[in-house]
Amino acid sequence: MPSSLLASKLQVPPLRHKHIPRQRLGRLLDVSGVRKLTLVCAPAGYGKSSLLADWVRTTDINVRLAWVALDETDNAVKRFWTYVLAAFGHLLDDSPIDKLSETMKQWLELAEQESSEEGELEADILVTRIVNRLLETSQELALVLDDYHIIDNSSIHRAISKLIENAPPTFHFILNCRSEPNLPLSRLRARGELVEIRSEDLRFQGEEITQYLREVMDVDLTASDADTLEKRTEGWIAGLQLAALSLKGKRNVSDFIEKFTGTDRYVLDYLTEEVLMRQDDATQNFLLMTSILPRLTPGLCDAVTGQTDGARQLERLERKNLFITALDNQREWYRYHAFFADLLRYRLEQARPDLLPGLHRAASLWFAANAFPADALQHAVAASDVELAGSVIEDHPKADLIERELRVWLGVHDADLGLEDLIAEALKQDITPDRRNRLFAALEQTRTPTPVDSPLDEPLSDRELEVLTLIAAGYANKAIAKRLDISLNTVKTHTKNINSKLGVSSRVQASARAQALGLL
Repeated sequence: MPSSLLASKLQVPPLRHKHIPRQRLGRLLDVSGVRKLTLVCAPAGYGKSSLLADWVRTTDINVRLAWVALDETDNAVKRFWTYVLAAFGHLLDDSPIDKLSETMKQWLELAEQESSEEGELEADILVTRIVNRLLETSQELALVLDDYHIIDNSSIHRAISKLIENAPPTFHFILNCRSEPNLPLSRLRARGELVEIRSEDLRFQGEEITQYLREVMDVDLTASDADTLEKRTEGWIAGLQLAALSLKGKRNVSDFIEKFTGTDRYVLDYLTEEVLMRQDDATQNFLLMTSILPRLTPGLCDAVTGQTDGARQLERLERKNLFITALDNQREWYRYHAFFADLLRYRLEQARPDLLPGLHRAASLWFAANAFPADALQHAVAASDVELAGSVIEDHPKADLIERELRVWLGVHDADLGLEDLIAEALKQDITPDRRNRLFAALEQTRTPTPVDSPLDEPLSDRELEVLTLIAAGYANKAIAKRLDISLNTVKTHTKNINSKLGVSSRVQASARAQALGLL
């Protein structure tokens, strides 16, 4: 190996003394031996490198592996291929560097010249030479490129794509990255030549959380506290680790976990340094301005930001795995990871609190125009815009009933007080989250009966309509169970039945479909 190379970049990173083997993911990685490409793709802090390092050391499959740890300097074409060819030297131990050295020297020299056409031509020659050399061995080989998201050089992507496309069945690429690489993933997926491990696969679940906290972080939790922590962190491994650090010395563990958010100082520092500050200014502005939204869709983002690139931004954020999750198969609605949203809102409130009323007002107007009255009212209230909140209620077909319920709720019977006065009075009060949700839900509490000519094959029952009404108002399952005095499992059963009857697969889709059918 050339003396100018840093040997540690070609070594599998060491594991922590204490770690949790993840057999279920190891079995997925074992399939790498029958696929051209394995993609481990998730945001920062999901344990991607640790998973691969553990698998490389423990897998039983008969494969020879090499590792390249990439960094920002590897975007230079010459440096990238120098390390990759050195890794091939580990794989092909019968003097492969000697066989490849002439081509490597010629192409690496051309890579420093300005002529991209010559560089592309020589890249083809290099890839061809590597493929032909791989065809000479029957040994199963795999190359891990760690942190491939760092690479944004299009010529490198094109060469790697060609290498993946033409490599023999005995050679396998394994890419670890935070964002989706610029490679022909759709084609590989359609051919059954791609193994994907995403954030939903990497999340810690159930017993894994208890085991990780106990054996790695030396923290013992009750089953109830572990379950709460799983919900709050959404199985994000870094979040679990940071929670454990924050728990040190805490007497009331349950209370701390219940209040653990993305503004915890450890989480705040991690997400700021590892995620937010690595984005360009335009992306940071988009993230901060849309952080007020519990769910996002292109038109809504455009309304809030004043731009016209919401669809492109959301697609880009999803491709980059910036702690964003699609809420439907059509990629129309998204949401941020709860901790990431906490961080973004905190940063917005610290940096530009003057923007908040205008952002909420823009969101309210969009929701009102698109038949989401409960969301419209919520943002009008957040903007402290009494006039806007009043107009949202007045435009609702059940305005009289809502005003009556608002009077009962506030205990106000003075007929001289108008709707805006009632709303202003409500905003003055110390409104608990539950009571505030009831205010928003007032727009949905009196349901419209299922039309006689409903296109549903099977109409919704009265109880299902009640559940659907609260879903549309933004209530979580636990809040629905409490409000209707039914069990959580019953709520889940009703929700499943509602989705089935409406022909949808999510709460957002159910709300939109019900609105379109006139059920709400």
